[in-house]
Amino acid sequence: MKRLHIDLAPFSWRRMLDRTRPVVRVLSLAALLACAFAGYRAYGLLANLDSLDREAARLAARAARTTATRASAPIDAKQAAAVNAAVARLNLPWGEMLDAVEAATPSQIALLSITPEPGRALLKLEAECANAKDMIDYLTQLEQQPLFERVTLVRHERTKDGMDGVIRFQIEAQWRRAAS
Repeated sequence: MKRLHIDLAPFSWRRMLDRTRPVVRVLSLAALLACAFAGYRAYGLLANLDSLDREAARLAARAARTTATRASAPIDAKQAAAVNAAVARLNLPWGEMLDAVEAATPSQIALLSITPEPGRALLKLEAECANAKDMIDYLTQLEQQPLFERVTLVRHERTKDGMDGVIRFQIEAQWRRAAS
């Protein structure tokens, strides 16, 4: 015959606790602890989020105050001229100028410095070589570059470099403004 389980006791928490298995009890306790931990972490994160919101509002107000005070102050002429000079120097056609100088410079010429003057659209080059023929050939090569419209030898001098004498010279090359 089949065993029949008859329980006529009224429903209560104690009865339900007695009827649950120990594995279910442990799992229920673990789930309850996990929920408590998740709630604690969520509370901490929300508190952190509130403090970040307050900090963002404070920084936005500070930025608005700073913008309002800066907008009312006029820019003096000296500062504007300095900014315009910096922008003109940054807007130079550096890539094109350096490519043109590199294409025209033979291995016999040693470039010592390259200095631009944006206001006059002028590129000052200082170089040295072993003889005057190399210097003249270099001037001719620079004049043939399409970027430069005028190339001028400004000065030259013969100096002693160890045992050999070298010619040190300075060139001014006017670049075409349409290219810049």
